[in-house]
Amino acid sequence: MTELQHLKKQLTDSWSGEPWFGRPALQLLEGITDAEAYYQPAGQHSIAELVWHMVNWRGFAVSRVLPDNEKDLHYFEANDWREVSADGPYNWPEAVAALHRLQDALLQALNAMTDQKLGEKVVERTYTFRELLHGIIQHDIYHLGQIAYVLKIIRAEKSRETIAAAGTALLLYNG
Repeated sequence: MTELQHLKKQLTDSWSGEPWFGRPALQLLEGITDAEAYYQPAGQHSIAELVWHMVNWRGFAVSRVLPDNEKDLHYFEANDWREVSADGPYNWPEAVAALHRLQDALLQALNAMTDQKLGEKVVERTYTFRELLHGIIQHDIYHLGQIAYVLKIIRAEKSRETIAAAGTALLLYNG
């Protein structure tokens, strides 16, 4: 297996395969409700914000592998950590759809790439394509871990609220 094939396998595994670290992105993101996606634990980034952040830097990676002269580094820096809302363009369903499109675009772009290009410098950066691709995989896994953790907190809080409400109802009933 070439290095490029290995990178594509890692991208595919972390997206929809059986990654070593846990659930792949598709499985983790499916079933997240709007309420869960926009919830900001302790005022920190919501799941929707994290996914849009992943979309932004996945878009950067695609734009470098398939040169995009319209979007320079400043475009991606300016679009990082967007304001998200259920009724705006940066909503939860579009975040998941955009990440899916960019996963496909990145894999297609890598199909046209050679292992030799991995050693070349990325435009506007001091690192190589090898580092960019390893970095985007690491970046995704890092944020998928955050998403999984936030989701566990949200669902645990919902369970406690449900149990507390049921307990209160039982007390009132037996009262």
